[in-house]
Amino acid sequence: MSGSRVPHLLCRNGIYHFRMKVPAYVQSTLGSREVHRSFGSCSLARARALAAIYAVRMKGVFAVMHNCDLTQSEARSLVQTCFHDLVREAESWELPAYRHRDAEVAEQREAASLRIASLLEQIGSGNFDRTVKIVAASYVASGVNVSADRQLDLHVGVARALVEQQSLLLLRLDDRLLKFEPSDPLFAATPLPDAVEDCPLRSSEAVGPTVGEAAALYLEAGRRRWVPKTYAARDWQIRFLQESLGKEKRLALVTAHDVRRFRDQVLSLRANHGRRRHISFAERQTENIDRRIAPKTAAIIFDAAKAFFAWAKSEEGMIAINPAADVRIVFPKKPKGQRSRRPFTADELRRLFSSTIFTGSKSRHRRFEPGDQIYRDAKFWVPVLGYYTGARMGELVQLHTTDVVLGPIPHISINEDYLLPSERKHVKTAAGVRLVPLHPDLLLLGFDDFVRKASRSGKPKRLFPEVEFGCDGQASSRFSKWFARCMDHAGLTDPALVFHSFRHNAEDAFRDAERPQYVIDRIIGHSDGATSAGYGNGISLDVAAAAVASMRLPVRLPALWQRSDAETSVKSTANRTLIVAAGRGSISVKVGTPAQPQTKVA
Repeated sequence: MSGSRVPHLLCRNGIYHFRMKVPAYVQSTLGSREVHRSFGSCSLARARALAAIYAVRMKGVFAVMHNCDLTQSEARSLVQTCFHDLVREAESWELPAYRHRDAEVAEQREAASLRIASLLEQIGSGNFDRTVKIVAASYVASGVNVSADRQLDLHVGVARALVEQQSLLLLRLDDRLLKFEPSDPLFAATPLPDAVEDCPLRSSEAVGPTVGEAAALYLEAGRRRWVPKTYAARDWQIRFLQESLGKEKRLALVTAHDVRRFRDQVLSLRANHGRRRHISFAERQTENIDRRIAPKTAAIIFDAAKAFFAWAKSEEGMIAINPAADVRIVFPKKPKGQRSRRPFTADELRRLFSSTIFTGSKSRHRRFEPGDQIYRDAKFWVPVLGYYTGARMGELVQLHTTDVVLGPIPHISINEDYLLPSERKHVKTAAGVRLVPLHPDLLLLGFDDFVRKASRSGKPKRLFPEVEFGCDGQASSRFSKWFARCMDHAGLTDPALVFHSFRHNAEDAFRDAERPQYVIDRIIGHSDGATSAGYGNGISLDVAAAAVASMRLPVRLPALWQRSDAETSVKSTANRTLIVAAGRGSISVKVGTPAQPQTKVA
């Protein structure tokens, strides 16, 4: 039964479908009496919008399908139209405005000369590259049958137009004002008539959704499959794209040049572009190269645009050609041996775990000032757990009391089971759902006592409730900023050192213990992509526990802190207070004087 007063919309078993009758004059050509396609959606609002888009597109296709083939004059008009579009595109390009402008100009001149030589060779051989074929195809509407001879004519004409475009670029590198006169008689002798701009055979005819309409559908489709953090990121990333292209621009009219311009604008964003939320995309850019975002950060934003165009073409069929398919951000080569992330060295681990967070601070709110109080809360345990388990920060801060099992084999369960919708868990990949045995050092440090105190009420709750959720719905958002400050106070300012470095340490500790890689992957939460990984339940918990116990760690924290306590006791006879956090409460326990040492927490 069709949707309420919605043409071309059909509902079957709760799923909406597009259905449209094929006009009689093209039924023989199409070989069908109707066009039918499932939207794969149960949403009536989304199906209404898609039905309207598909109806307009199909009417445009039917309007041109009566043409069995292109005529010679039509082919010439399309080639001339292509030439004028390429000229307009070339004229809109700007000269490099970078520090090394002369080098950039020389590089562009060499690239244009090589491109001209390549195109002339293609014209002579009749073998054309993918760029020529894509440009030619973009000027022929879907449903128009093109014979082999006419297709060759189109490829030759487009290649000749591209030669003229590169010649124009060479001219503009030297003179921005001189009038361009094409040397090819195909374009010089026959100027483009105004009527060709409205040629019905051009696929760039203004049909289909606008950029704003397509973006709204894309975000609506993603809302159901993305976590809130991903949706929030894609929302503002796609908003940048809409501001660059214009919401009212037809998606089918977006060219590779438009995408390249957007890429360059993204690369020009300020390093702090996200601080002021109410300024435009253009206001977030800067000419100062030293104050721009890193290419890797720009790639994250640009990849969202590439994913949007890939979705519009491959999943929804809104466009025939993906204009972003061949546009990418090229990263500068790193010096050999330089890594974006690396493990901590033994000395760096000692500096981190000898900081006031772990050896004694002044008060709960003055954790970076030396004192005689140790607060065993999330700020204490999460880095320690990260070091001994190799788990991600987000996996640890979202743990519940029921996720820690103190049985014959103590372990933590990393999963996506949650208690309240506002406290949803998130695991990065399917391989991330796993059981991780606890290292014996964690029990020596009293982690089991901490869990028992946190579970005293008997009701399941978050193990670290003091870690608040960020605006993106992730518990790790705010904690990651605090850990960065902790690293700074410890004097560890290398950008390659982050919380994720603990995972690198765990990998090395397992390898040094000569454990098999499939055992390491199971504990760390990696997938090797092999088919066999999907069979069975994986390694048993006792095998994983044996692997964890055998880790060859560069620093053992019980020994480190025992030595630190001994050094402190020699210098001072004052009692220290150990404050063990349990949920939002805390218990103060006196740790003995040097003459009467007491290290066991009651």
